[in-house]
Amino acid sequence: MQQTMFKFKRVKTNIIEYFSPKFIDINGQKVTKKFPFLLISTILASIIIVILLFIRIKPDFQNSKTFGSLLANFFDLSTNAEIGEKNDITAADTAKESLRLLWQTISYSILGTILGIVISIPIALLSSKNFIKTPLIYLPMRAFMSVIRTIPPIVYAYIIYFILSPSLVASISIAIFVTSLMAKWLYEDLDTYDVSSYYGLQSIGNKKLIAFKTSILPYLMKRIVSYGFYSFEMVVRFAAILSIIGIATIGQLMADEYAVPRNFGHLSIAIWILIAFMIILEFFTFFVKKWILDYRAKHPKINENADFETRLKQLKQQKPKNIYIKVIVSILVFALFITSLFSIDFTLANREGLSYFREGINNLFHPNWSVFQWDSGDNPIILGFEALAIAILASIIGLFLSLILGILASRKITGTYVSLIFKFMIISLRAIPTFTYALIFLLWQKDSIIWAGVLALGIHSIGMLGKLINESVDKIDDKLFQSLDSVGCSTWTKIRVGVLKEILPQTLSNFLYRIEINFKSTVVIGAVGACDYGQQINIYSIDINNWNSLSSYLIFTIVLLLIIEQISNILRKKIMYGYFFEENTFFKKLLRTKLLAKSLAISAYSKIPFIYDNRIAKFEIAKFRNFLNNKYCLDKTLNLKDSKTISEQHKLVIKEFKQQNHLILLDVKEIKKTAFLTNWKENSRQLANWKIFKKLKYALRAADKSVSKYFETKSQETLSYVNK
Repeated sequence: MQQTMFKFKRVKTNIIEYFSPKFIDINGQKVTKKFPFLLISTILASIIIVILLFIRIKPDFQNSKTFGSLLANFFDLSTNAEIGEKNDITAADTAKESLRLLWQTISYSILGTILGIVISIPIALLSSKNFIKTPLIYLPMRAFMSVIRTIPPIVYAYIIYFILSPSLVASISIAIFVTSLMAKWLYEDLDTYDVSSYYGLQSIGNKKLIAFKTSILPYLMKRIVSYGFYSFEMVVRFAAILSIIGIATIGQLMADEYAVPRNFGHLSIAIWILIAFMIILEFFTFFVKKWILDYRAKHPKINENADFETRLKQLKQQKPKNIYIKVIVSILVFALFITSLFSIDFTLANREGLSYFREGINNLFHPNWSVFQWDSGDNPIILGFEALAIAILASIIGLFLSLILGILASRKITGTYVSLIFKFMIISLRAIPTFTYALIFLLWQKDSIIWAGVLALGIHSIGMLGKLINESVDKIDDKLFQSLDSVGCSTWTKIRVGVLKEILPQTLSNFLYRIEINFKSTVVIGAVGACDYGQQINIYSIDINNWNSLSSYLIFTIVLLLIIEQISNILRKKIMYGYFFEENTFFKKLLRTKLLAKSLAISAYSKIPFIYDNRIAKFEIAKFRNFLNNKYCLDKTLNLKDSKTISEQHKLVIKEFKQQNHLILLDVKEIKKTAFLTNWKENSRQLANWKIFKKLKYALRAADKSVSKYFETKSQETLSYVNK
């Protein structure tokens, strides 16, 4: 019986050994290779989640035959449109109205974008921990902006619609949208910017304003211009969406009355005009990037033998020509800004409107908790997770199709002329508002309305992710492609080896962010009935008497999106940098201490030097585990008749190791406690009583240093002991 149990233990140990970390020592280079549990489990979990999502959403193509015939109406421009009582609207009338509403949309977007940028700059500076060193300032600012960012932008327009003119509502809601995005992008950039020059200028007597103007402002302005043009493109589409609340934008030509089969020809006119504007904007953005943002002036050539006047003249002749381009672009933007002001009606609501609004705000701060009852019929938790399923599945569809289009749209893969075709496709998909897609795809389905929502957000995601993927591919160094061409690699090999490995981390990071955006976009497609969660938010937003129920939905939205944002940040760190959490987090320090304690215990047992290094500690632990398994379990030369003795020896070794490890951890705990209390008492005499967080920070830092010193001392002691 004892022998049978030993055989069973050997089999069990073999299985465990297969999945345990392997150690390799190549010319002193100690490497520990772990079994890819995380990768395999992530792939399996992703496949299962996608299958379950498809089962829940229920893809529906039952109306494919009739839907295909309806799409032919997009090319019928001879039929007059029927809108309400009017049945004589010609294609020319629709084109004129499209241009008029497009200018209205652009006006709102220009004013809202500039206003949002101006507001976002001080917020970004106050939110940057690299610029503002006080956590009591930057942490609340970040938390506040995170909450503002989680609320769907269309909700802001609904709320302020009762107190402002429609044009002012559009501009301010766009400004809030831009501020929430720009502030995050700018403070993340400032967190990675080297501010040593800023503090260096202050140390030699310059004022903060001069130091900021000289060191940080040039970098900040470049980022503002880059993000500003990108934001403007986004808000033009967002401004079009504002038509669902009654604001005159080009989106009203893509809404219910036009998105019906008999008016598809007129709908296509509005779509093509919007696409044409997006193409012009794309060229303008490319021009600005090339001649302003990424422009590098050539080194001037001067005749060193000439006199001073001649050399000065040569230098002036070769000064950068892009200064004229900067002036022209600045004048153009300023002129458009001034012109857009004349399109805005700067009026406020009357007393009755303000009273009505105050009543709504009061309802907004008194949530209707009854909607959270499981059988309420409009439970935000149930509908919210359904919307999340729509957002995830739409993002997955967008990711895979955008990878194809984004890569093919790069001139480095398909050449200059062929790539333009795919770039045009990406721009076209990105230009059409999501609610227009939803209205069209609702004609395709029969029994699954939410499938139309998935397709609407998925197709729109192709355009958004495709643009980012295309930019990532274009940034790849040409030398990589030249080296692959030199060894005769095919186009597919270049994509697989050269492109996918380079762009995948950033692409997956953008994919995670896209899930958040698509979840908020369910409110837009909900306005046309393609998502129950978004539909309920639209219904509650229209009437202030329902703002208490709207508040409940917003609370759930904020909580869910904040959780998703934190999970996305953790996953994004793993994808981009190779770790989930930074090394200075509490539990990472705790795990590192336990790892080093195990390595020190092994050193004491095996009489080998202890080296204060995480990588070597992992190596020694894997080596020790392998040694125990080979000596007491896996060695086939062992006599099975002595299995009882062997098991007892194995248990004795493990017991001795655990005792040694326990003693080391007790020593570490006592050292940390002593260092923490000592430093706390010293800081209490030097710092004010209210500076609790600073005292805690210094005390924890002292405790960490004491642990590091302990292991460094042990490393020197074991080394000298072994040498003797």
